Amino acid sequence: MRYRVVTLFPELIDAAIGVGLLGKAVAAGLVEVRCLSPRVFATNKHQSVDDAPYGGGSGMVLSVEPIAKALDALDAERVEGEPRSHRLLLTPAAPRFDQAAARRLAALPSLTLICGRYEGFDARVHSLVDEHISLGDFVLNGGEIAALAIIEATARLLPGVIGNERSLDEESHSAGLLEYPQYTRPLELEGKAVPPILTSGNHAAIAGWRRTQAMQRTAARRPDLWRAFQPSPADAKLLAKAGVTPVRARTHVALVHHPVVDRNAKIVTTALTSFDVHDIARSAMTYGLANYHVVTPVTSQRDKAVFIAAQWMGDAQGEHRARALELVRVAASVDEVVAELTARYGVAPIVVASSARTDSFPGVPRRTAAGLVAELEFLAQPMLVLLGTGWGLADALIPSVSRVVAPIEGASDWNHLSVRSAAAILLDRMFGRRE
Repeated sequence: MRYRVVTLFPELIDAAIGVGLLGKAVAAGLVEVRCLSPRVFATNKHQSVDDAPYGGGSGMVLSVEPIAKALDALDAERVEGEPRSHRLLLTPAAPRFDQAAARRLAALPSLTLICGRYEGFDARVHSLVDEHISLGDFVLNGGEIAALAIIEATARLLPGVIGNERSLDEESHSAGLLEYPQYTRPLELEGKAVPPILTSGNHAAIAGWRRTQAMQRTAARRPDLWRAFQPSPADAKLLAKAGVTPVRARTHVALVHHPVVDRNAKIVTTALTSFDVHDIARSAMTYGLANYHVVTPVTSQRDKAVFIAAQWMGDAQGEHRARALELVRVAASVDEVVAELTARYGVAPIVVASSARTDSFPGVPRRTAAGLVAELEFLAQPMLVLLGTGWGLADALIPSVSRVVAPIEGASDWNHLSVRSAAAILLDRMFGRRE
């Protein structure tokens, strides 16, 4: 593979390519890296390649002419019959580079990476390249670090660069998953031991454990990757064997009476009604949830919920409603519910807030109801869905929330369903049967 880098700072590239496996690949002739500075083609005495932007604005813009000439010079170095190098413009305003892109680019015979500086490129540079690519959703001082990342990510996929090429098949992102956890000596350190299965000698069981760990780690750490991953039937069996139950069976819904707000955005505590207990318990039973929690700091209100539920216990004529009301639990706070679920499952729940307002819980990721279920389907973590009474949850007082489910919206601008109606609709969107 031949890499060409158009950069104002060749020394940054040269300092990195002689190190580690990449350096060995260069020495072995498997990889060739050549840098060319646009300054070589500057026409002014100071060899400047930037200028003030037309229309005004801060900073300087890289001129198109020196870059165009640098690209022409690199093309002129091609041997007869060789295709033109694939040109990559490194810019944050582009699709993100990932492992799939690395594999695609590694299959090409030559890459030319064009590094920006200052406030970016004259827009006419874009017509000179084949592809725009970004290292991620952030801004660097220049494109050199991004160029080095792309060189290393693609070069290591080339035959002969990595000593054990089988390891490429087990790495993070190789199959759309993060890599499973790895262990080496000592067998135990400060009470933390290597999982016994890894020393069992049962290679089939080890492979299954590693696959399960890779799936669970991906779902927990990179839900964006997990949503795009399609587990096979064999994967589903592995997760079931590991005790990962359907997400509905570890979903808990909580009706929160405090902290909530009134119409003036004042923190209040709302009163419990018998309908709150009956209707949401029946919804929880209908959709196969684990429990329904009534959250209020008022002792008499918690006692009321327990009393209402108890009225149906042992009533043969009300057997089905009794089963629903057996799901009812009471707690003084959301934190108390979180602690209870953490103790039960051995891991903290993923706390999801529901809200009719689009400005609630600023900065917390939004999910559709179906998206939540897909994200958590093969995790071992429980899910706690919070329903707010009054005029909604007091978001600033519930820091455990890590996701917000998209609001229920009808055909009109009026959006004030009862919490019981909203609960039934939300649970149906999550767990209802689909035609």
